[in-house]
Amino acid sequence: MKKKNHPILKDENVILFPGMIEKYVEKGLKFAEENNFLEAVSCFDEANKYKELSDMVQSVYILSLLEAGRALDAKIICETLYEKKSPFFEQVIELYLTILLDLKEYKQLTEVLDELMKDSTYTFMQKKNFKQLRELSIKMLTDTTYAADEETQKNFDGELFKLAKFVKLPFGQQELLLQEAYQADINGLSKDIITIIESPDIVPTIKSLGLLLLGAAGVESEVTVEKFGFKETVVPTSPPERTAVDRVEPIKQSIENLLEKDPSKLQMTLEMVHRHAYALFPFDWVGYTNEIVANRYIEYVDMLFGNRELMSDEFFELVIALEESLEVMSYE
Repeated sequence: MKKKNHPILKDENVILFPGMIEKYVEKGLKFAEENNFLEAVSCFDEANKYKELSDMVQSVYILSLLEAGRALDAKIICETLYEKKSPFFEQVIELYLTILLDLKEYKQLTEVLDELMKDSTYTFMQKKNFKQLRELSIKMLTDTTYAADEETQKNFDGELFKLAKFVKLPFGQQELLLQEAYQADINGLSKDIITIIESPDIVPTIKSLGLLLLGAAGVESEVTVEKFGFKETVVPTSPPERTAVDRVEPIKQSIENLLEKDPSKLQMTLEMVHRHAYALFPFDWVGYTNEIVANRYIEYVDMLFGNRELMSDEFFELVIALEESLEVMSYE
């Protein structure tokens, strides 16, 4: 019988036998599950010396480091997952924010929260919590940071929120203006923003962003939102309990289960669901379960790939209307 030649990896003077790194990871996960975080960290530290750990393992590594009192090391891993937009980062985002708060890194905390509040994948309640945490962070910033923030407020042009001026702006500039408003005091602009949301000349996605902005600012005035054949009067701080945005996560899980072996189609379908949920807000795919929504979006993407013909019905008419509304913004 021929001998099997397994490569023996070397790291300086250490010989890495086949399976050695995997055993460290396996033991680390087991120790973490048993809440033995010091031993878990020790195993992950060893494995991490020789190989980049998977995102899933790194998320467990972060929790173990925090429990072991090594917040700075945990922060470094969080930053890596944040920069690469890891699919596991959403699971550790609260840990990341807690780490920055505990380390008193308020400037970085504020910057991260600003980015999160612009991200359409997060729910209304999550963004509201982000805003509250951001306000706490700002209070703890240095006098220099306060001055910079006041300068931003001073340079903020509220006149652009007048409907007559706002509708003339390119869609990208409308979106940017509303995003910047998250960092400003909009109490004096709430009526103008309500007028923008209620205008038939404003595209659905901009209406969604405006409504989320009012909610994050604590505005309790009624707003009548109309799009995609839906019409409802809502209070920004108390949107409907069931919206498309709130259903994204379970729908995403169903899609991932169905398209596990087709990553390109999976990514395209998930991105479409996220975009459409945000454009629909504060409305919903009324009358369709999470599983049906997942399957119908997969069917639609199959059609785009040329794998099936699309049978027109009420659901697909809504999907097409959503796509067309988003295309308007991309072709400005």
